Amino acid sequence: MTLKQKLLLLIGISTLMIFLLQIYYYMNFYGLTEDKESIHTSNLMKQVEERLQSFTQDIKDAALASSYNTITHDYLGSRDPIYRLKLNKIVVEILAGIKAANKNIQSIFMVDKSGNIIGASNPDDYSILDGIVKKYRLNLQKPAAQFYGKIHSQEMTNPAYVYVHPIYSSINDSSDTPELGTCIVIYKTDALDHMVRDIKGTPNSRLMIVDNEQHIVTASETMAKGSFFDVQALRDLSRDDHVQVKEVEPLHWSIISLIPIKEMTDDLRSIRNFGLMIGAVMTLVILVMGLFFIRSVMVPFGHIIRFVHYIGDYGGRQRLQLSAQNEMGILASEINRMLNKIDETNEKFIQANTSLYQMELAKKQAELSSLQSQINPHFLYNTLECIRSIALASRVMEIVEISTSMAKIFRYSIKEESWVWVRSEVDCIQDYLRIMSIRFMDKFQADLQIEESVLGMKMPKMILQPIVENAIYHGLERKGGKGNIRIKGYKTADNWVRFEIWDDGKGINEEEILALQHYLTNAGIDSQAPGARGMGLLNIHKRIRLAFGEQYGIEIQSQLNVGTLVSLHIPALSHREEKDDEVPNP
Repeated sequence: MTLKQKLLLLIGISTLMIFLLQIYYYMNFYGLTEDKESIHTSNLMKQVEERLQSFTQDIKDAALASSYNTITHDYLGSRDPIYRLKLNKIVVEILAGIKAANKNIQSIFMVDKSGNIIGASNPDDYSILDGIVKKYRLNLQKPAAQFYGKIHSQEMTNPAYVYVHPIYSSINDSSDTPELGTCIVIYKTDALDHMVRDIKGTPNSRLMIVDNEQHIVTASETMAKGSFFDVQALRDLSRDDHVQVKEVEPLHWSIISLIPIKEMTDDLRSIRNFGLMIGAVMTLVILVMGLFFIRSVMVPFGHIIRFVHYIGDYGGRQRLQLSAQNEMGILASEINRMLNKIDETNEKFIQANTSLYQMELAKKQAELSSLQSQINPHFLYNTLECIRSIALASRVMEIVEISTSMAKIFRYSIKEESWVWVRSEVDCIQDYLRIMSIRFMDKFQADLQIEESVLGMKMPKMILQPIVENAIYHGLERKGGKGNIRIKGYKTADNWVRFEIWDDGKGINEEEILALQHYLTNAGIDSQAPGARGMGLLNIHKRIRLAFGEQYGIEIQSQLNVGTLVSLHIPALSHREEKDDEVPNP
């Protein structure tokens, strides 16, 4: 199939696709419009829900402010009538102030365990309290959990909406906290009227809030307020209206939206007709432009293809000669500019490779010079021995002991062997502890409990000493006063060797210990842990896993201001031969 035939086929397919798209657009127009209106209504209902939740939270905050303050607790918790009489006026003033601060509160009062009402400002408050006790079986001696309710009274024209909140001696409201009484907030729903009436989707749409007894609390139609609304009848209404219902916790109320389906699409019919017209015009334009494209593009495009094939096969510095003044001429110029750029890039690449080779030579030479300038270990041994001799002559025994221990640690750490006896690792730890004990002036007490059978086993070198160092620097050094560190090693029943390094130092906060445990559990070859403590433990953990397998490694437990326990598991090996490069150093 030639390129011309492909273009004709493409134009035919494009025309058919536009025609099918217009049919699909026509058939799904109403559905898309309904979906958009549904989303818009859902957003409006969500706004109402958020405002309603804020409204209920204000009511709850008023109850909390009334219930949990020192004066209220002293008043309700006291059995001295004289003392309570002194506090009564203050408590009433507190309740009155909270009521005045929230315009949605009709009344707020408290009831003690004996049934005495404090702060009632309306004669209806007493009948409302009786209604709550009867309807919800409220036990004033041992009130249940908080709840929102609704009370009908013969003395009242409209129902009263209430929030009942038990008062405990502690804000935790636990079962073992003694009850002091009950706080009752009677709130008004007038603010909800403005909330609903300000939101209207279409001219005949209806938005209402229905309580748990299927009575309309407020609605966009003023006359509907207070009337009964059968929620079960929504199925019948859905034939002509688009219905959405949203439940609101903890009130157990419902936000209901009813929008006539016809009104959802009336305003958009003109847009639908305009879209159909645009589709027809676009189909005609594509046909005309397709024919023009075939005549004006085919010849120069074929010339470009032949040139590209020639350059691809034979290369060279030839350039495309095309006299067309349309996009094909621009394309030819860009191809020529691209070929020039390629030639320039090749020359720069060759120069860059030459410079890079020279830089590598310089880097290798610098590394060689750095290696040649390293300090001879024998020089350090001799220096430490000189320090020890001077200190011995001056009878400064602390320096003698530090230099001796430091020389042993240095000699042990640069040994070529990657596997050592546990006894050697323990000796290194003891030398390190001697230095730290002198440095921190006996700030901590060390206790080594290593089983004799473990001392004769093999292990990777320098995996215990960094953990002990972490315990001292990150745990004991930050602790005020003296501390303790215990290094314990023993063989388990499943033929593992377990080392435990415990300290009663500063400990680690919960967030950091969870992060460390996460990094240890998901440790990979390229994984990195934040902080010096985490990096050291992660490196040792990876060394153990590389040497023995995924089932071995490090575990860490810690509690802030209590202490830290690092556990290390390796297999029990009496002898093992390993190359140095098989076990990475931390």
